[in-house]
Amino acid sequence: MKVFNHLIIISILLILNVALAAQKFTKADVKCQVCKGVIKEMIDGVTKIDPHKTVEVGGFRLDSSGNAIRQKKSLTKSEMFLTELMEKVCERMNDYVRVTDKKTGKLSLMNLMVNGMLNPEASEVDIVQDDDLNKSINLYCLEIIEIQEEPLMTAFQADTLDENLDIKICTEIGNYCQDAPVEVDYDFGEKEEL
Repeated sequence: MKVFNHLIIISILLILNVALAAQKFTKADVKCQVCKGVIKEMIDGVTKIDPHKTVEVGGFRLDSSGNAIRQKKSLTKSEMFLTELMEKVCERMNDYVRVTDKKTGKLSLMNLMVNGMLNPEASEVDIVQDDDLNKSINLYCLEIIEIQEEPLMTAFQADTLDENLDIKICTEIGNYCQDAPVEVDYDFGEKEEL
């Protein structure tokens, strides 16, 4: 009987702990994590495609013979591919939940399923319950994709992906996060002295 009472007390404490954790994170905190999740999902989507795969792109421009001018471009850099990827990202975000790291208490998002199985990192975090059953993650994702479509398109069409893309988009451009901005190293070489 004593063990049963202890289990009830532990259960109540866990419920209270989850409820308190859900209350201490703001809408801005969640939007920041969703933005970072969008960037991660887009990078994952791009890296799954063979980088040598190309598509023909071109507009309505004609050459001197009247033929349409077409160019080959990497599939992952094409506007068509990136638009489709952005449309699918929020669907994949439906599998994400809010979590806090058990050691640090830091909020993040986690995909519960990895390769059809429970995420192995699930034991290292506590799931944060919220009133909307994590539906706000999808809504924030759609909002971020709509507002940041042009910067995302530009960033993913660049010759190389910026290693700090999440900071560039989520902090510097979107103002969703408060991460430190990327510091640009100044090159003093090859400059004449005054």
